[in-house]
Amino acid sequence: MYRTVTVIGLGTLGGFLCKHLSEIEKIKELVVIDHDIIEGRNVFNSVYRPSDVGEFKVDALADIISDDVTVTKTRIRYIEGVTTLPKTDLVIDCRDVVCDRGNEIDVRFYISGRILMIDCRKNVRNVCDYPGKYRTQLNKSEISKAAFFAAQTIISGQLHHMVKNNMVQRIDLNLISSAMDRSIKRNLKNRLDIIYELTDDSQRLQCVEENINPILTLNQRDNVDVFIGGKFNLTNDFLDKFPEEAKTKYALIPKNSLNSSLDVIQSLTRLIKKQPGISNFIVTVVQDGYDKPYIELIEETGAA
Repeated sequence: MYRTVTVIGLGTLGGFLCKHLSEIEKIKELVVIDHDIIEGRNVFNSVYRPSDVGEFKVDALADIISDDVTVTKTRIRYIEGVTTLPKTDLVIDCRDVVCDRGNEIDVRFYISGRILMIDCRKNVRNVCDYPGKYRTQLNKSEISKAAFFAAQTIISGQLHHMVKNNMVQRIDLNLISSAMDRSIKRNLKNRLDIIYELTDDSQRLQCVEENINPILTLNQRDNVDVFIGGKFNLTNDFLDKFPEEAKTKYALIPKNSLNSSLDVIQSLTRLIKKQPGISNFIVTVVQDGYDKPYIELIEETGAA
């Protein structure tokens, strides 16, 4: 994992990338290089704030990003082979110019249309130098998303392999939305016939749909034990070993009493209606490491 990173070019993509990198625990130092001053038009699609207009980008960025990272600022126009770079683990080029590259830059991140390009080639030669330009107008959140994807390649270690093999990689900025569309269509195609509107209490069951079939399978084989909160080391005579207060959090669903998804919802809903003061329950089927599989209803607290 990279601990020290140089970022050249602190415009739209570069500014957001530095912000994301500063939030990675293992990165301890950012060397930021840019000669430019923030203009009013920069605020609409960059990490900078209206109060930063007129400031050098390196100065404003150092004020924005996490205090946990050491920021080394350089207010110059970078020219490879001329500008002296401090030694860091990774050198990233986010400038909006296309130019020749030798061996100093490890990776160039840039946006083409709605694609994030990750160019890890060395000794690249172009016909001429020219300024880059987004072919598609991207808003602030979309550029931040592109920078987030770039940061993820660094966190995951994927970039290390790309740099090592001089690779060029493309990341579609529509990746999340398209993946969500596929997930929704897949769930619609495979969804079970569950009527969540039975009662207001049935809405309190979280993650129940993916556990319907496992619960039905368990109930075909045997009685199904249900515990509300807390895990217990189950044995065939486990109730005798429980204190009285634990027994009140136990229920049993008789064998072959569940024949449909509706039966499962109704059965679990009856149980949670007896638990005052708890808003939502996460439904889990626990099978591994115990003598007998069982259902656990855990209070959903929103904790990560």
